[in-house]
Amino acid sequence: MNRFSLYLIILLYSILLSGCHDDIEPPIDPTPPQTEAERTVIVYMAADNSLNGAVGQDMAEMIRGKDQIPENVNFLIYLDDRKLPAIYELSAKRGTQLWKQYDEEHCSTDSTTMLSILREIEQAFPARHYGLSLWSHATGWAPRRNTFGKDENRGNASTDKPDEMEIPVLRDVLARLPKFDYIFFDACFMQSIEVAYELRDVTDWMIGSPAEIPGPGAPYDKIMNALCQGDVEGIVRGYDSAYPDYPYTGVLLSCIDCSKLELLAETTGHLLTPFFTEHTEPSVSGFQPYSTYIHKYTYCFDMRTTMRRLLSDEDYAAWMEAFNEAVPLRTLSDTHTWYANTSSVSRVYDPECYGGVSMFVPLSAYNAYGWNEDFQNTSWYKATGWQATGW
Repeated sequence: MNRFSLYLIILLYSILLSGCHDDIEPPIDPTPPQTEAERTVIVYMAADNSLNGAVGQDMAEMIRGKDQIPENVNFLIYLDDRKLPAIYELSAKRGTQLWKQYDEEHCSTDSTTMLSILREIEQAFPARHYGLSLWSHATGWAPRRNTFGKDENRGNASTDKPDEMEIPVLRDVLARLPKFDYIFFDACFMQSIEVAYELRDVTDWMIGSPAEIPGPGAPYDKIMNALCQGDVEGIVRGYDSAYPDYPYTGVLLSCIDCSKLELLAETTGHLLTPFFTEHTEPSVSGFQPYSTYIHKYTYCFDMRTTMRRLLSDEDYAAWMEAFNEAVPLRTLSDTHTWYANTSSVSRVYDPECYGGVSMFVPLSAYNAYGWNEDFQNTSWYKATGWQATGW
């Protein structure tokens, strides 16, 4: 990004949040209910962290793409960054409005706060369908490791470390809301089979990356229409079309049909767990890693590549039928690489076996970090019969 473009983005963001631009209407009364829309789209930006500097670009993209919002669709942005939290409404007809300004700091990764915000939007903007974009830092399913979101909550003197949300907590929050057509994670590492299986009952589709995503994240001006239409393929392909873009070499993406996950869990458990009976630990040297986060230990691998390395041709073909049903679309950049800042690996070594979804494989090396024990608490572990292996 050149210096002039960066200046324009920062300027636009500062104008947006100050409410002084001609396109920004004064705050509107948030209390009167509106008539039921076809869809309400919520972008939940937990940005009170080091991603604060990336907010301006994505906000500018959404404002630029607001003309793509159909008249029967509500588009809301909840933003919690270094300033006081606020909710913005975007509309092709009404422009960009500050819908609500909060007068106190939020911890946006607190379950009570998230539920309150999402419920307030859902009640004020009722719709037949709902879509949710979750924007922040993330690292997948493993507890105590910034699973989704990071809120440094600098306005709260009682908090001395970032607050994070674990996936079962996120599931419990979303379970108290209308079921979403899709959950789009504009965040790193969230397209994991363990996350998807945990959230299978709160959304029809899950969209995201099994690896790190580029700093600018999704190109919202390219996917606004797809977000509004509930077009999961359009979201993935629109996102993918923006990369590689210097200095980001690529992005890995897929969409998961959550209604097909029960069959995938049954098929995977039947075929995979025999390789791990009696605490067997097969070599993972041929597995495709997505993270080497602590001391070069890999804690997530490409699911499809892992199964290809372990299964016979016949069993792999049977497993692929279930996998293709559950993961009908995955994209891989022409470079076969992705942007990686916390991993020593950033290339897909076997594109033919790329699956776009990560999975955890227990290893003795992970005992020191508690990951194997944590894995036992996941719904995926229980559904696939891992307990029979001794892991």
